[in-house]
Amino acid sequence: MHRACRLTHGIKTSKTKRKDERKLLSDDKRLSGKNRLTDSQIDKIHNYNGLAIRRNLNNVNAMGQAIWAIFMHKLPTDEHPHYGFCPIGENSWCGFKTAEATGSAYEHKNNLPLAVVEVMRPMFRDLFYPDLLKKCEHGNMENTNESGINVIWSCVPKSTFLQIEAFFLDAYDAVYTFNEGNSAKLQVHKNLGMQPREYTFQALKRLDKENLLRAKYAFSQRKEEGKTV
Repeated sequence: MHRACRLTHGIKTSKTKRKDERKLLSDDKRLSGKNRLTDSQIDKIHNYNGLAIRRNLNNVNAMGQAIWAIFMHKLPTDEHPHYGFCPIGENSWCGFKTAEATGSAYEHKNNLPLAVVEVMRPMFRDLFYPDLLKKCEHGNMENTNESGINVIWSCVPKSTFLQIEAFFLDAYDAVYTFNEGNSAKLQVHKNLGMQPREYTFQALKRLDKENLLRAKYAFSQRKEEGKTV
């Protein structure tokens, strides 16, 4: 997801810079390390941020609140819980709120030191701007140009050397396929004076059907992810 990746990239960049410079945080410890900001923690933040966006596609305020809830979730301790942004009730995605509603015990085990969380604050603050969140409304979570570029690179791998003419030909084919589907190649054949046979027609139709099924499956998986954490 484009917005989620933006946050993850910001956190990873901050981590790399501070690690290279060997700077100490306000608690006289480095950013990374045991019980600090690890790659695993960053990946979890990335996933939770994506869920926060997908769960609130039609409500910018709720989306922003959910993103801040992720930030606040890294602060709580048994003595000082910080769950004001989390939804209440036993069906809440927040484990603390669920335990609170059901009367169950809850152990704080995924929090980070305050000095580490403060380093992440600017990245969350930048992501919270309303104009940026509005771009995520109604499922507009990935830049269209980025989607098209992914299709081009699937047809023209970066690891394979091509003459510029061949590259442009494959790029045009990728863009045409991205916009119109594989079946659109039938018209290209006809324009080149080639008459597609039935097997070609069926093969391209099958590819389009498979792509559609994969897209539907991926969408259903994202919806399932949005139900539970």
